[in-house]
Amino acid sequence: MKSLSLAVLIVTVLFLGACGSSKKATSLVNEPAARLLPALPVSQINIPIKVYMKPLLSLMDSMTAKEFTSEKWPNYFQSGCDFRYKYRFVRSPFSFSVVNNKVNIAFRGNYQIAGSKCVCAFDKQVSPWVSGSCGFGDEALRRVDLNISSMLNLLPNHQVSTVTRLETLKPIDKCQVTVLQNDMTKDIMDSIKASVETYCTTFDQFVQAVNNNDFLKQWRGGGSRVMPVSKYGYLNLNPTALRVSKFNVSRDTLYFALGFHGSPKFSSDSLRLVTRAPLPPISGTDNVGAISTYLDAVYEYKFFNKLLNDSLANKPFEVEGRTFVIKDVNIRGSNDGKIAVDVSFTGNRKGVLHLSGTPVLDTARQYLSMDDLDFALDTKDILVNIAKGMFRRKIIKELQGKSVLDIAALIQKNKAVIEARLNQPVTEWMSTTGKLESIKIVGLLPQKDYIQVQAFIKGQMVLIGRPPANLLSMKH
Repeated sequence: MKSLSLAVLIVTVLFLGACGSSKKATSLVNEPAARLLPALPVSQINIPIKVYMKPLLSLMDSMTAKEFTSEKWPNYFQSGCDFRYKYRFVRSPFSFSVVNNKVNIAFRGNYQIAGSKCVCAFDKQVSPWVSGSCGFGDEALRRVDLNISSMLNLLPNHQVSTVTRLETLKPIDKCQVTVLQNDMTKDIMDSIKASVETYCTTFDQFVQAVNNNDFLKQWRGGGSRVMPVSKYGYLNLNPTALRVSKFNVSRDTLYFALGFHGSPKFSSDSLRLVTRAPLPPISGTDNVGAISTYLDAVYEYKFFNKLLNDSLANKPFEVEGRTFVIKDVNIRGSNDGKIAVDVSFTGNRKGVLHLSGTPVLDTARQYLSMDDLDFALDTKDILVNIAKGMFRRKIIKELQGKSVLDIAALIQKNKAVIEARLNQPVTEWMSTTGKLESIKIVGLLPQKDYIQVQAFIKGQMVLIGRPPANLLSMKH
């Protein structure tokens, strides 16, 4: 956007000044001390996240056995001289829910069990087996409902804690072994409870082991990070607070939000952004998706010139029948706020255009103007040199005191292109959808080696995940 606007300005000056002055632009010398723009307010970003869980839930269900049997099934397993047993347990599909970080996994179990007892003396059987069973033959399998819950907590130190337990164990059918004259329901429930509680403890230990993973330790210790942004430079969010909302599932979709407070900074030089600040602690947030952020950007001129030349070099521009081809653009600045632009061109005329002036930003109207704009034209063109100075007053009259760039109109014209950046894939199964409300330039200050630009961005964005069923086997 900026390169296009600069191109329009340059071509206009080339056309008006094709027979203009050969006076040299004022050089940028005797530099005063560098200044800085005022510090920006703290930024806030909340990004709601929606993850369609159906494939993951199906994967979780498929990865957990649906049938559990005793050792040596369908034969008896003899656990001692006087007792042997066998059982089969079949579960229903999982029912999964999350409400304010509390995960519930419910399912129904159907089981059959058989056991035999005898009398032993000196560890030898001295009587026949007396057997009893539930759920064999014409009997229906006995039913039991189970509910396992796990409370997730995101700790300030960026670790996850879980408290997993068997919340409900409800027998629907009793297991009364008539031959043994015994109601085994309680014994069976106690056995199931012990097995499930062991699993719960194992799961909590697994989560703690994940917290202690070397990669996560390195991430937590890495602090504030510098991230590349395509070919345009580097970004450091400089978070002062991290926020994560409660997790909830509605139907098959997981909802939560990530947020931060901080002072984002953008630069063409990654080293300028390195702070080595530790990550701030995690706290709670809501699920409202709002972006209200200030961005402090610093571009070195050599980096900015490369971007401009990549966009403008060797591109022809035609104005009222005259064609100009820009060969090179070089921008430099000074600590007193001035900008100088040198443009080499060919075409109907050949030479170098020099522009200099002090950019003035009207933050209310979003206009960028140069009231003290000066220019010069270096060329060996005989016609230009003969007519030098003839149109100088005309050029000055045309350019001085007028808006160089209508930022608001430019942003509005390119709003669809900018908004497209908020609505695009992030990974193979993650994408964003968003809406841009406004972008405003709130500060601009040329320096000797770089230009500082401050912007305010307001909008909304949602991160959407559609993980595939083979997520765990995918390469990352």
